[in-house]
Amino acid sequence: MSITNYLCAFATGIALAAVSGAIAQNPAPPERGEVVDTAAPQPASGDTEALSTLVVVNRHEITAAELAQSKEIDAATRDYAKMLENDHRANLEKVDTLSKLARAPITESPEVAQLKSKAADERASLGRLDGKEFQNAYLDAMVQGHAEVLSKIDDKLLPGSSDAAVQQHLRSTRESVSRHLAKAKELRGGSPAH
Repeated sequence: MSITNYLCAFATGIALAAVSGAIAQNPAPPERGEVVDTAAPQPASGDTEALSTLVVVNRHEITAAELAQSKEIDAATRDYAKMLENDHRANLEKVDTLSKLARAPITESPEVAQLKSKAADERASLGRLDGKEFQNAYLDAMVQGHAEVLSKIDDKLLPGSSDAAVQQHLRSTRESVSRHLAKAKELRGGSPAH
């Protein structure tokens, strides 16, 4: 082998090694339907669970608020329902953005599926009611539901999340849910919230 052929083969080998290294460091994105290596870093499951839970809660509150606004209820309860609809729509948009930024996809774990089913059952029960009976049941559901969400945020979602932006959103959501709970108690009890 001549020196020229040897140098060409050597240079070709170095070039191939460089290309192989670049491919290993920057693999092509998976094709549609391709199985992705599960050993690759995955988002923290606590962040995914937190955001997925908030999606279910927000969608439930929006739908329940729309239902309330379609019923014969007093002006204060109608205003409350409209506030809930607006606040939970805004929260849902933030969750969608955070899901993308934190790379925490919205999923349906068994716990999230159970929450979704419970919310659907509650709305179905409320849908069969009208007038004052609906109004009282709706406000009772808002008191109970918002109290449950506060507990879930405090006991599970915040301690289980690791992404700083997700944690901040959970704290902000907690403040909003706390205000919603106080207002529901005020409307249901007929006296100012403390």
